[in-house]
Amino acid sequence: MKRFLSLLVCMVLVLSCAGDPAPLIPNYRHEQNFGKTPSKPSSGGNSGSQQGGSGNEQGSGSGSGNEQGSGSGSGNEQGGGSGSGSGNEQGGGSGSGSENEQGGGSGSGNEQGGGSGSGNEQGGGTAASASVSTGDASGITVEAAVLSGSFSAATSAPREMGFEWGTSATSLPNVLQSTDIVTTTSGSFTARLDDLGDGHTYWYRAYVVIPNGSDNAYFYGPVKSFTTLVEQAKPTGGDQVGWFELPRMDITKSGNYMVNTNDNNLYYAYHMCAGGEIGPLGRTARNYTVCYSATHHSPLWVAAPLHSMYKSQGRHDAYKPDPDIPAGIQWSSTGNAKDFNKGHILGSSDRNISEATNHQVFYYSNIAAQMSDGFNTGGGGWNTLEDWVDKQMCSDTLYAVIGCIYKTITDGYGYTVTPRTLNGWGRDDVAMPTAFYYVLMRTKSGNSRKSLANCTSDEIKCAVFLRAHANQLKGQKVTSAEMMSVTELEAITGQTYFPNVPNAPKSTFSAADWGLAE
Repeated sequence: MKRFLSLLVCMVLVLSCAGDPAPLIPNYRHEQNFGKTPSKPSSGGNSGSQQGGSGNEQGSGSGSGNEQGSGSGSGNEQGGGSGSGSGNEQGGGSGSGSENEQGGGSGSGNEQGGGSGSGNEQGGGTAASASVSTGDASGITVEAAVLSGSFSAATSAPREMGFEWGTSATSLPNVLQSTDIVTTTSGSFTARLDDLGDGHTYWYRAYVVIPNGSDNAYFYGPVKSFTTLVEQAKPTGGDQVGWFELPRMDITKSGNYMVNTNDNNLYYAYHMCAGGEIGPLGRTARNYTVCYSATHHSPLWVAAPLHSMYKSQGRHDAYKPDPDIPAGIQWSSTGNAKDFNKGHILGSSDRNISEATNHQVFYYSNIAAQMSDGFNTGGGGWNTLEDWVDKQMCSDTLYAVIGCIYKTITDGYGYTVTPRTLNGWGRDDVAMPTAFYYVLMRTKSGNSRKSLANCTSDEIKCAVFLRAHANQLKGQKVTSAEMMSVTELEAITGQTYFPNVPNAPKSTFSAADWGLAE
């Protein structure tokens, strides 16, 4: 009768386990000693319907499988003495085990025990517990990221905190322990993950280890992911490089210079910050890239990332030719033409983090003729737009193309300007721009901590702000009247903007997205 009742209990326990769904990610860590890197369970082990040692036999020793023994065992077993076991087991004494078990001591997993336990268990004592959250990754570069996690309502301070991670959402075989120390039952922790591949996606989840009697209980947060940044080449020729702010550049080498493949009157140059400022990839930050016209002796466009990291205070006038563009097609004098001054395309105040970096924006490749009475002056039409753009900067980075137009144009305020040639700055053939514009692009939230490459079109906003080169715009606040879509500007200039951000919504724009009335 006792044998029948024992078999009946085992059948009930087995059936009760059959309906438990398998976890998305196996919890391999509970099989390891504290502090060691976990490994997946092996496919070996004892199996079969056994009683005692092996086969269909009876014995008083230890065994595995479906067995009866007075010692310790694992599998579906009955033990009359003290022992530990895993699987579906019954123990009359004290023992610890994992999965579906009954024991007089402590255990973890799906278990029943008379002491303390963790997981899905039934026990007469206090079960170890904790609530764990996985935070967003930060400080993402081409090869590293900082992972964050937190926990609360723990039954005691954790023995270990860290992250499981891998290259698949359903397999996280690697362990990164946090070196943070938390001595309370709630807190947060981080760890830096290094030596990653650029442009790769990684999955991770936070974990904490809580003491559970003489054992450890593991608790996990949800799985999250991040993608490392892509190592971006510098513009030197051939393929389009990946900087988000760049228009399309068809570059070929001509001696020591870069020129447009289809128009050798267009020269390209780029400048990394001469002050040694470090960008988000952990490398020297870029200052700006320019397309300079040998026909107009003036820039066609300047492309640059705009961010508070570039701003400090101070201006260091150092007008001179750009060393990466032939000096013979640039200005050769710091003087001015009548009624005009030297107008920065990328503003001096946007690059005053250091003297050396500020000097670079005084290259003539970044300067165009601007009217001094009501356009490039205090409260002038261009200065007003520059000040407004400064307020659009964000922690995610604002990407800008700042350009000049040299043909007859009428802006949204109804001002029409026709081309002129000026005598000044050591030349008599300097073209006066008829209009200036900003092409702006950034995330809508401004603090998503996401690369634009990982954003959907709904998460990105971009638009054009164009003003005719007219003194009458002095005091004119920025309104939706000067806005247009990026696609509309492309039809005017013949340029292709933001080719490195395929999801950029270039054909539409919303004034409301930029805080302006429609």
